[in-house]
Amino acid sequence: MIDLNHIARYQENNRIEAKKAAGGFPHSLWETYSAFANTIGGLILLGVEEARDKTLRVTGIPDGPGYVRLFWQTVQDPAKVSANILQPQDVTLHTIAGKEVLVISVPQAERHQRPVYIGDSPFTGAYRRDGEGDYHCSPDEVRAMLRDRDDAPADLAVLESRGPEVLSGETLRQFRLCMVMRQPDHPWNALPDDQFLPAAGILGPGQGGKLHPTLAGLLLLGKRKALRAVFPAFRLEYRETDTGFCLSTLRPGPPENVFSFYTMVSRRLTAVSSLLAQDPGEGEALAGALREAVLNAVLHADYFSRGGLTIQRTAAELTVSNGGLLRVSPEQAQAGRAADPRNRGLIQLFSLVRLATGTGQGLHGIYALWARRGWQTPTLSQAFRTGVTQLSLPLPPQTFSSAELTQRQIIAYLTDHVTAGVKTLAQELGLPDGEVQAGLDALLGRDLVVRQGRSYRLRA
Repeated sequence: MIDLNHIARYQENNRIEAKKAAGGFPHSLWETYSAFANTIGGLILLGVEEARDKTLRVTGIPDGPGYVRLFWQTVQDPAKVSANILQPQDVTLHTIAGKEVLVISVPQAERHQRPVYIGDSPFTGAYRRDGEGDYHCSPDEVRAMLRDRDDAPADLAVLESRGPEVLSGETLRQFRLCMVMRQPDHPWNALPDDQFLPAAGILGPGQGGKLHPTLAGLLLLGKRKALRAVFPAFRLEYRETDTGFCLSTLRPGPPENVFSFYTMVSRRLTAVSSLLAQDPGEGEALAGALREAVLNAVLHADYFSRGGLTIQRTAAELTVSNGGLLRVSPEQAQAGRAADPRNRGLIQLFSLVRLATGTGQGLHGIYALWARRGWQTPTLSQAFRTGVTQLSLPLPPQTFSSAELTQRQIIAYLTDHVTAGVKTLAQELGLPDGEVQAGLDALLGRDLVVRQGRSYRLRA
């Protein structure tokens, strides 16, 4: 709450809107009500105007009690606004220097109530706040809010127009191998693929009983063409500004789906962390946190949105951006006090390889690690107009070469897979053959690997 007795200290911003309202309620009152409800909430001040120097000054309203009665009558009229999200204490009348001011405190609406709109259609009557003004929501923004209203996990829907052939056999092989390594005693490990896929929820029965991919299954293991057909804006990218390294589902070859993308980015960030850290313990903790940041975005992205998923590493920070706004407040997300996942089907699938819990603790652990290490605090933000959530993680100040990073990746891959040739390493790490060969030659020179025919392994 602002100090109304010193109102000249304030200016209109993304959470304060002043309206003179001397002749009744302006139509823009309801636009602002909708905008605050669909963004992060805010205060509407009736009987206050913005001066030319942008400061606020009290002008007063002529009939305070009458304004209060009329406001409650209107806000509860479904023909005027779609939802009344206010409590009695949110509408208060104040007297300042003998003049009456009506203060309306609009909270952010719960996702089940959004979009809050005026009139008879969210596509013509939904607004959001941007800076000092309200803007009309685009159809994409409205559709995103409508998707988030539903509690049923959208990614568990069965795609009856697609068959199992749209799934990548190679990514399925990698996923099952990862599951065997992480859950060796799981009974599903013994199942053939045609039984494993429906058991895991990657395939589901259609109306005729025939098996089809679920949305989560397609995201996890799908081929590029099928993913683009179902999710026209599907795009997963990882970029490094200091080395020029890039992974993208828009390019031929791997990665092409969520699991292959996560696996390749995780390998890269694990190698980066080992070079940034002061000691092995710090390296393991940093690698785990960076992988968690990526996984959090993968599991909470709105893949129907245009935002995609973009990860960029500079020498100073890692920035993870995903389409889809938070379904809880940033404060709740940072504290780990609430979990409201968008893609529960994906969470269930990643839990099979012990990579997801759905408890909402991931971000809390990241913030806690940065605090313990004394690193600059991460930043979690949302861009409502573009519908993008962004997490920025400042990185420890350390420099390294692209060649060092390649060698660390090769060592990590051979540690997990024992042997591999140049072609396999290049494909799995997303690197050119020549760069991999140069890395192997350097490791041979350091006596860290040995050649076995066309393959390489770590020296015992």
